[in-house]
Amino acid sequence: MHRLWIISAIVLPFLLFSCTRGTVSSPALPAALPAALPTIAPMAIVLAGEYPLWFQFSADGPVVIESIEDAQYSRAIIPWPLAPHIRFFLARDEEIMTVVNHDGMYSLYPTDEGLRLYRFSGGEFWQRYTVAAFTLFNENPAALLYRDDWFFDVDAPLPSPRLWTFSRYAPDPQALAIPSLDAFPPEEGWDVDALRRGADGNWFYRAVRKTTASRPEIRMLRSSDLIEPGEQVSLGTFQNTALPEPFSAAPDPLRALLAVLSADAGRIAVTVISPEFQSSRFFAENRDSPAWWGFYQEAAGGPEAVLLAADPQGNAAYAEQGTELVIRRFSLPPMPVGFVYTGIALAGNTIIASWEEQDGYSIGAAGFMMLTL
Repeated sequence: MHRLWIISAIVLPFLLFSCTRGTVSSPALPAALPAALPTIAPMAIVLAGEYPLWFQFSADGPVVIESIEDAQYSRAIIPWPLAPHIRFFLARDEEIMTVVNHDGMYSLYPTDEGLRLYRFSGGEFWQRYTVAAFTLFNENPAALLYRDDWFFDVDAPLPSPRLWTFSRYAPDPQALAIPSLDAFPPEEGWDVDALRRGADGNWFYRAVRKTTASRPEIRMLRSSDLIEPGEQVSLGTFQNTALPEPFSAAPDPLRALLAVLSADAGRIAVTVISPEFQSSRFFAENRDSPAWWGFYQEAAGGPEAVLLAADPQGNAAYAEQGTELVIRRFSLPPMPVGFVYTGIALAGNTIIASWEEQDGYSIGAAGFMMLTL
């Protein structure tokens, strides 16, 4: 009989699921931990199974809902910069990390006992700002916050600090310094609302200072390492960094996996996260290709590399590069009308897929789903 275990802690009203409901218990750290494990307790330990486990974001973090249908119309539809939802995934070794708008950062770490889920809440400070970027800087996760006033006038001050990181050895997120971005201090009216890695390996970022003049002061800059001061670039150069890279720019064997996936699913564009990358990378055969999300990993044992990918409707594929290249197509659990998948990752053998209730540029309910691969 299939069993799905969830061990609860502190914030989440987690239940132990099997074919019927079971007991509730809290995770406790053993007396002695391996050096690689953190010294803070996770908010939950999850052992997923063949049936989906749905999480929805609430004011106190993620909560389990019985099914995705229970999330319908449970939140007001609001512009995406103001709505809690997963903005980005990152991968570091075996760990999957996410950043949630107006919430904080999460770590999902596979162990023999299950997937350890850590939440690093940004509290009231994060609730005033929008997440612009999530990347690795000197191997540390770095979340960039900015003040979004596109849809509504905002009376909050510019975020200071604007950069945050976390460690699974400390319970709260910590401020992070990145010299190139710190050269534009919020105390002088500067907001940094974009940061991304270009296909040429450089970092590109945008600093904006709104004044009483009719137009804001805007700087678009490039830096090789974010340590040295950035150099200004043209608007066209900056905009081009958001365009997809060709499949030929992907490292082997990802290039071969993308090619077989595109041949099987049609000419697609894939935003890929990987332990090999400092941030997500966007690959496409052409600019108008349908969007997919992917997780790529070069394996230490077994297949040489794997690629897990899905589109917003839940059409999914798992490709392996071993002695030969093979691909298996399958479907993620179906979503109600108005709901879509927005990202995918793989922690151990557990699929983590983010989802949202969308209406144009607005979001209602949002969360993530876990399922055994």
